Amino acid sequence: MSTVIDLERGVREVLEKRAKRNFTQSVELMINLKDVDVSKPEKRFSEMIELPHGLGSAAKRIAVVATGELALRASRSQHVDRVFERHEIEGLVGNKKAAKRVVREFDHFLIEPQLVPLAARALGAALGGVGKTPIPIPANVDIDEFAARYKRTIVARVRKVPQVMCIVGTEEMSADQILDNARAVVERVVSRLENGWANVKSIVLKLSMSPPVKIKPEKKR
Repeated sequence: MSTVIDLERGVREVLEKRAKRNFTQSVELMINLKDVDVSKPEKRFSEMIELPHGLGSAAKRIAVVATGELALRASRSQHVDRVFERHEIEGLVGNKKAAKRVVREFDHFLIEPQLVPLAARALGAALGGVGKTPIPIPANVDIDEFAARYKRTIVARVRKVPQVMCIVGTEEMSADQILDNARAVVERVVSRLENGWANVKSIVLKLSMSPPVKIKPEKKR
């Protein structure tokens, strides 16, 4: 007996029910879990998932912490929203309020390896408080391509409640693109659950300002 979930129907209904707004709405995915005791640390997890079609206008904001040539190349990348050099990060050490403000502004922090210890002192507590993880930049990497990858990477996490919530696209994207993105997230999350689909209660899709569409897994022979 296998488990199936009609994500295609969910995406179609969400787009059909949308009301016109004066902004581009995000497509939100919620995976409600069951029989997962999140009070146990081993039941909680955080997964970075690169979406096959990215996030459209909801692309993640990328900060790079680097010096010298790497900082220069990062500043030229259309996928990098801000470059922080050493002296700027040093200025955040001990300034919790400023560190929190910086961490809230960006989704992913890509950090030159030699600056990881400094970034940990300056931003570590603020990043940990919101479940964000600093990402070391590999040696000799093309920083433009590396940043582009994280522009389309979301974080699916289970923390205090048995639920995963994330964005899988925007209404300006095609139904097929949204569907592919949603499948990528669902498949990865299910692979992390101890009992797979048996731990999934339901899946909900919705736009920012639209009614939710709930889908329940079904057993089929």
